Amino acid sequence: MSYQIFLKNSVTKFLDKISDKDYKLISGSINSLINNPRSLNSKKILSNKKNIYRIRAGSFRIIYYIDDKNKTIIILEVKYRREDTYKDY
Repeated sequence: MSYQIFLKNSVTKFLDKISDKDYKLISGSINSLINNPRSLNSKKILSNKKNIYRIRAGSFRIIYYIDDKNKTIIILEVKYRREDTYKDY
């Protein structure tokens, strides 16, 4: 069974501001999570919060939460990779 994907408002605003090329790259990566949220490209973020993962999309990082019980994925953040990318997790 496939998962439903939800985006936080801040993610939607970020995606509205980036180039079409970057948008296609990121949206393709997000859509790939529907059938396989824990693909080989994903990596669990070591934190107190469970089920927080990230995937790479070029120079961007997509941070998301997996709710297996409800079969949902919540995209928490999409941001450029920097030293502080994962500081909140």
